[in-house]
Order: sequence, then structure tokens, then C-alpha cells
Amino acid sequence: MKERFRLLGTFFKNTLNLAGDLVIMNLLLCVSFVPIVTIGAAASAGYAGLYRTMQKQETGLLFKRYFADLRASWKQATAGWLIQLLVLFLMAGDIWFAVVYSEPNNTFFLVFAVVIAAALLLASLWFYPLVGRFQNPFSTQLKNSFLLAFAQLPKTLLALLIWAITFGIPFVLFDVFQYFGWIWLLCGLSLPMYLTAKLFRKTLQIKETPDDREQD
Repeated sequence: MKERFRLLGTFFKNTLNLAGDLVIMNLLLCVSFVPIVTIGAAASAGYAGLYRTMQKQETGLLFKRYFADLRASWKQATAGWLIQLLVLFLMAGDIWFAVVYSEPNNTFFLVFAVVIAAALLLASLWFYPLVGRFQNPFSTQLKNSFLLAFAQLPKTLLALLIWAITFGIPFVLFDVFQYFGWIWLLCGLSLPMYLTAKLFRKTLQIKETPDDREQD
């Protein structure tokens, strides 16, 4: 009986510590996301901090190394984010051209734009965790993100579903969101990021080791 109570106490302690980590991380992410250009670096820094939490290296004090992670991933993550925005903007233009401007609809441009945009979105799910986890050249990070997106397609699609549900709830279930939207403010960014990190953990070899950023 004592052992059960001890295990139950440990479970509640770990759960509360994790909840505190997610709230702190969500606050850091919300602040960092305000300048649009910093979103990529903030996402990579968030994954780096959450992976350290999984390795039991950091609890409740994520902010102590968050900004160091932000600086460390700034160049690669920001470059990837700006490329992502540019390509998505161009693909949106192609879709507009194919559907609105062309008469009749230009099927080739439409299919091309949708396929490229979908591949980019799937790869981006891996790109920021990779930058937060590994120190590799930008071209390697980019290549690996595309390879993993399709080599680990079930995990990629599940991660996409997690993010789609997170951002879809305010639009699909607006009445519910009016009452429970405060939960989104507490962990609306950090919780799906944590679930994605857990999903990718085995693939990215996140283990109970003292090193949080290693050479691939």
C-alpha cells in the first residue's frame, strides 16, 4: 500500500511539474511568436527545451536556457521559416491563378501547388525539432526533414492532425472555445508541441542522456 501511495505521489508530482513546464513554455512561445520573423527560431527553441524536460534535465526553469536555444537556432530556423513562408505564398498565388484567373481552371497548376504546399507543411513538422535537437548544416537539416516526413509518414500525419485539431477547435467549436479558451492561452502552443515531441522522440533518439544537443 505504501508503495502504491509513493508511486501515486510521484505521478502527481511529475504531472504538476510537466504542467508548469508547459505553461512557462507557452508564455515564452506566445511572446516570441509576436514578431512573425521569429516564429521559426522560437519553435526550435521550444522543442529543444521540451526535449530536455523529457530527459529530466530541466524542470520548471525552461526560461533559463530558452533564449540561448533561440540564439543557437536563429540562423537555420529563421532561414527555414522564411523559405517556408515564401514558398507557401507562391503556391497560394498558383492556386489563385489556377482557380480564379484561369478559364477554365488550370488543373496542372492547382495540383502542382497543392502537392508542393502539402510536402512543405509535412517537412516543416520535422524541420524545427531537428534544428532544436541536432547541430547540422542547414542543407542537411532541410534534407532530413523531407526524408523523415515521408519515411515516418504515419507519425507525420498524426502530428499534422494534432496541430490541425489545436488550431481548428476555435473555428469548428467556437461556442466551446468561448468557455474553455483559457486552456489554449495556458498551453495552446506548448501542448501540441509537447505531443509532437513525444511522437518524434524515438525517431530523434531522445534518451535519458546528459547531452541535449548532439552531432547527428
